Amino acid sequence: MKHKMSHAPGLLLLILLLGFYAFAKEPPVLTLQGEIVDSQCAYNVHSLDHTHSSMVKKGVYGRDSTTCTLHCVRQMGGNFVLVVKEDVYRLDGTVQLEPFAGKKVKVSGILDAKTQTLHVQKMETDR
Repeated sequence: MKHKMSHAPGLLLLILLLGFYAFAKEPPVLTLQGEIVDSQCAYNVHSLDHTHSSMVKKGVYGRDSTTCTLHCVRQMGGNFVLVVKEDVYRLDGTVQLEPFAGKKVKVSGILDAKTQTLHVQKMETDR
């Protein structure tokens, strides 16, 4: 006796999945304004106030936010991050970050809330 297997349940599932993907929305693009700093200062690895000010006052890692950020990324193993008030966002994407070191910026991208990573699509200095 031969058993006939019905493909209907699998086909129905495939149709439902394709329909879901066809109507799924893209994640929203966020635009945030903040400062590009290094993870060392932003996460208080060597700064006491989440900023460069204490390090600049000591004259240890730079003379301003830009030189402190670049020093901490180049020589101390830090990464560029975006600080918006009390929030710190990791950054990835194709945007070159060095020109924005220590600067106030406006950043557009898609946020991965689980990792607090902003997938940068566009960045410009905030004037």
